[in-house]
Amino acid sequence: MKRTSIQFLLTTILLISAVLLAAGGERPGKTTTGPGSEKILAGQSKIVGFHIDMNIAQFRGEYLKERLKFLADLGYNTIVWEVENNIRWETCPECVASDAFTKEEFKDVLAYSRKLGLEPIPLLQTIGHCEYVLKNEKYKRLAELPERIDQYCPRHPEVVPFLRKWADEYLEVFGNIRYFHLGADEAYALGQCPRCRAYAEEHSLSELYVGHINAVSQSLADKGIRPIIWGDMILHHPEALDILSRKIMIFDWLYDRYYGRGEVHVWGQGNRGRDDLDAVTRERFGAYLYPLGDEPGRDADPFYTADFLEARGFDVVICPSSSCYGDSVYAPRPFFHMRNTYDSFRKGLSGTRKGAVLTSWTVHLFPWELQETSMDLPQFIVHHPDGDLAAYEKSYVREHFGVDDRRFFVAAGLLAKRGLFNYAADLGFFKDARPAPKDYVVNRLDELAKDGTLEKETKACETRLEEYRQGLAALREYSKVVKKGQKELEFWDLAARNLVNRAEAGRILLKDRMEGNHDEIRAEAGRILTRLRAIRQETEAAYLTRIKPRRTKEIMQWMYDSVETALEKVAGWTGGDAKKGKAKEKTRA
Repeated sequence: MKRTSIQFLLTTILLISAVLLAAGGERPGKTTTGPGSEKILAGQSKIVGFHIDMNIAQFRGEYLKERLKFLADLGYNTIVWEVENNIRWETCPECVASDAFTKEEFKDVLAYSRKLGLEPIPLLQTIGHCEYVLKNEKYKRLAELPERIDQYCPRHPEVVPFLRKWADEYLEVFGNIRYFHLGADEAYALGQCPRCRAYAEEHSLSELYVGHINAVSQSLADKGIRPIIWGDMILHHPEALDILSRKIMIFDWLYDRYYGRGEVHVWGQGNRGRDDLDAVTRERFGAYLYPLGDEPGRDADPFYTADFLEARGFDVVICPSSSCYGDSVYAPRPFFHMRNTYDSFRKGLSGTRKGAVLTSWTVHLFPWELQETSMDLPQFIVHHPDGDLAAYEKSYVREHFGVDDRRFFVAAGLLAKRGLFNYAADLGFFKDARPAPKDYVVNRLDELAKDGTLEKETKACETRLEEYRQGLAALREYSKVVKKGQKELEFWDLAARNLVNRAEAGRILLKDRMEGNHDEIRAEAGRILTRLRAIRQETEAAYLTRIKPRRTKEIMQWMYDSVETALEKVAGWTGGDAKKGKAKEKTRA
């Protein structure tokens, strides 16, 4: 449904809810998922946003326009642009990707986005996630620690002027904007360099962080632009929260948060159950963790941080994710992300929150087409404010495939669990976008052998392989009954075949380590390697229609090279044989 229709419905919900509340009554029907949660009072001023991460996925301009139209038609009104090194910046030319947009090219994309009614919010990293800058020798002096490239030193005298100059260049590209996102998350080395450590010892880590954010954001606030930061660091170090400018909006993100989980996340500690909450946490957050009391049977509110920040005078936006840590590089965990997105948008679109933004982190490599199960949810919530996820699944398959058959979600769920060598950290690549070592998988196998976990990993591989094969078969059966949506199913089919091949590769590589190399293993490794190369070509062709050529080649390197190298070694394919796909004859040792 078009965005204008959704805005009309948002306003209607607001007016009807206001009348009911004034009359002392409630809307008929089910309440929201969370205990004690408010009815959705979403008005046109709420942010309904999507986050475009170009740190890894360097999208083609035409593909961006296609997906922007898709998002606008779903009722989104805001795009957070994490462009990183994908514009030809003059402030930091050394960091610019070789196939980055010119400023004029990207302005054309922004102009199209604005015509669709999508408000742009630029995002510039201002403390953490600075790999794309600090990996360049010229800027290493700005790092918190010489051996790390992920964080600026907030006390280095050149950092704030450098960031302010860059922010001004962003404004040149983005034009007239209301908001500017300063990143500011996951600064894990905070306070570790000598100058920062000395400052933190005299004041606190919280004051170190807040002082830096206030300094970077002030020039934007002076221009009438509202700065935004991610919420994790100030929630981890909240001691100086009172001196953080209230002009700053906080994007409260968490991707494994939903009602009914039985535990909550405490920043700096991890997930905690009722009995694991320490005295400091209970004292600081207790009124928001248990707004109706902590009697047995009442779970802590997983969105307590949003209520805490609002009570301290901040405007808050809730941020779930359709692609995040825990996913494989080929497919997401649909229901996991749906639960997170459903509860997050209901929270963000209710009460005095300022909205919600769906994040999508492209370091996990799988395409947006596999994330539509989460992308469609905000529209459903607006049209069906009392609908649950079962009703959403029915709505989704009817809209996407023209049937009332929910078996699509069963098939996609069978592809949801990641396995050996099919996720970013297990393939040796990270947000720094450097090439993954070709011997990474071989070295990981050495580690598994040393740890004595080869048999355990083999059983896990066999379990995943069976699930992935079942998922692939289920998708193929489902494609026979649908009335539309074949292209979406083709993406899922490609993901399933990649997962099957990767599980087969993992199993034979582990078997080689346990049994020793012999003819049967070499032959099977060769067959799996042949299939890997074929599916790699198919995957590359699919990505090239969406991602710029150089980055597509890098993505293929991250996804396949280290596994291919390991299989070549086991199959006995070397030199020209490896390129041609022919195995050398070997006698049994």
